[in-house]
Amino acid sequence: MKLYLHLFLAFAVLACLVSSTSKPYKPPAYGEKYRPRYHFSAPKNWINDPNGLIYYGGLYQMYYQYNPYSADWGHMSWGHAVSLDLVHWKNLPVAIPEYNGVQIFSGCNIIDVNNTSGFCKVKDCLLAFYTAQTDKGEAQAFAYSNDLGVSYTQYAGNPIIDEGLVDHRDPKVIWYEPGKKWVMITALPMQFKCRLYSSTDLKHWTHLSDFGVDGSTDGMWEDPDLFELADEEGNMRWVLSHAVDVAKVEYYIGTFDGTTFTNTESIAQDLYFDYGRDFTEAATFTNEPNGRRLIWAWLDEGIYGGQTPTEDEGWRGSLTLIRELKIKRYPEGLRIVSQPIDEYTKLRNENKHWDNVQLNQNQSTLKVQNGNQVEMIAVFTLPTNTSLIPKEFGFKVFVGDGQYTTIGYNYNLGLFFMDRYNSGETDFNPAFPCITFTTLLSPENNQIQLRIFLDQNSVEVFANNGKIAMTNAIYPDPNKNEIIAYAIDGQVTLTSLDTWTLNSIWSTDHMDEDLKKSDFFKEYLAKKSF
Repeated sequence: MKLYLHLFLAFAVLACLVSSTSKPYKPPAYGEKYRPRYHFSAPKNWINDPNGLIYYGGLYQMYYQYNPYSADWGHMSWGHAVSLDLVHWKNLPVAIPEYNGVQIFSGCNIIDVNNTSGFCKVKDCLLAFYTAQTDKGEAQAFAYSNDLGVSYTQYAGNPIIDEGLVDHRDPKVIWYEPGKKWVMITALPMQFKCRLYSSTDLKHWTHLSDFGVDGSTDGMWEDPDLFELADEEGNMRWVLSHAVDVAKVEYYIGTFDGTTFTNTESIAQDLYFDYGRDFTEAATFTNEPNGRRLIWAWLDEGIYGGQTPTEDEGWRGSLTLIRELKIKRYPEGLRIVSQPIDEYTKLRNENKHWDNVQLNQNQSTLKVQNGNQVEMIAVFTLPTNTSLIPKEFGFKVFVGDGQYTTIGYNYNLGLFFMDRYNSGETDFNPAFPCITFTTLLSPENNQIQLRIFLDQNSVEVFANNGKIAMTNAIYPDPNKNEIIAYAIDGQVTLTSLDTWTLNSIWSTDHMDEDLKKSDFFKEYLAKKSF
């Protein structure tokens, strides 16, 4: 009897072991391979363009293009998340779902302060303008919310603008105070134009003008924006921007008289917010309480965005870091500089510091540390003897067993670049392995300054205090994550280097109680389970 009992127990233990080891491993939330830890991504399924970015109801509210059913593109709806600090986000249910064969493409939110729409049952209701996409084409529409953005009602008179075009999308609406009117800008993608309209009631719109003489015609135009931004002297300038071929975002600095935008600062040169492959379909925040102009973008691009190797994990797509835009004057003219918002510094942990490290023919590389979630600020000083300046220097990140991504400056060409040919998994689309580079970048005070953010599947770099930005997605082996400073054929001083490991934004729900105190969640809790 004891023998049978022992055999029974042995088989039972073996069965438990087989059962436990046969279950597929399920990573914790936001812990999957390639999943970014401090960049925003949806809990599951597909995400692309940020939409309707606004401060409203005591919170930062963000919406985004979302497929509620799959990690592939389709069934476009507006996903929703809110935040107190622009860093930690609380995911909420879909805000504006696809309905009756109408997909909810990109757009914006506005606060109807004076109830010009006639739909405000409460003070300052919210209107979401979007492109209604059907089998027949694209038209502009809106939905309104009287509960601080918790829920939306479709306007019965939609669409509000329908020019019978297959491609006409992405409305951005602003209030133009001198003319006491609303202005909308849309994109005519295949015509390489932005179209301007005006309205006094938000329902009936009059065509004002088209902008499209200047700018790149390398790819279709999408997601336009129009806003004011002060230069260093405090003069207000108008900025018009749009995505180009779902890969970059071009901008123009100029004037707007309520009818026509005129480009005055970049007639002969195409200017971009970011020179990588994966900062696109950008939008700026409305009603930012600190008066900042903040921009957010999709950290991917249209050519290969639907093939990136995360579908098996049940998610696909993420957003860049949020950046603050400023206008600065350089010898070549006015330019927009960008830096990640200061709020990200609260994620810093475990600082390391180096001073005056010489990279030369005897020590061409320096192992900095290992890391998948790292911020770095580096200052390279060039030798005064120009014959000693290396032809190239910078960093290699996510290094190991032949894998690396190069972040470098080529002095001979005056170009800042990023090389992801050997960055990890690259064979899912032939367009993915590539080198991206900037327009000319000159040393300032004989120095090149780099601020670098590494996450599990991305590299974002800001050179010379944000004059140049470059963002690229990568898909590296997470166990190969060495960081190395390097120089080739010459010598350079790494005058200072600071690194910080960065905490995940998803590791705690400590914000929940504070979120519940906001005006938004007083409405939300009254209607839905939090």
